[in-house]
Amino acid sequence: MDKLIDKVKRILFTPKTAWDDIKAEESTQTSIIKDYLLYLVAIPIVANFIGQAIIGYPLRGDRVNFFRGLIWAVFAYVLYQVSLYVSAMVVNALAPQFESTKNSVAAFKLVAYSSTAALVAGVVAILPSIAPLAILGLIYTIYLFYLGLPVLMETPKEKVVPYTVVSILAIIIISAVIMGIAGAILA
Repeated sequence: MDKLIDKVKRILFTPKTAWDDIKAEESTQTSIIKDYLLYLVAIPIVANFIGQAIIGYPLRGDRVNFFRGLIWAVFAYVLYQVSLYVSAMVVNALAPQFESTKNSVAAFKLVAYSSTAALVAGVVAILPSIAPLAILGLIYTIYLFYLGLPVLMETPKEKVVPYTVVSILAIIIISAVIMGIAGAILA
């Protein structure tokens, strides 16, 4: 657990050097999921479950049904990981369009580790009234992605901004589609 916390701190507080370390790491998509994402993805999911099903909105006096919230949490946990995997596939597929090196493991590292800020910021979902503050984590996630692109995907300087913009738009669409499907299934 100490290695996980150390990696989170390095990514959040010293991202420029963290990306070089991440590039040098011998890891696979499976090891990143097992050693990192399984824990970090749980943060916003558990916080949201507690916030929606247990705490609720005190001023409005409503909460999500406990068991419905639990089912949604399990579903969201799995689908979040699927979303990251599909997003990495798209980022990798886009690489040649931006004169970048195509590498599926590097793309997965980029998507997984740049999402750290959003995942950690998801803890604010425990209090539904302040949950919108998680947007700050999303903004920092985009910045982390931007910093990691030239390191992991070897993107030329002049292609980093357009590659970032196109990738983030694709990731938003992927996430919306996957969560939309989940919402339709659980409705």
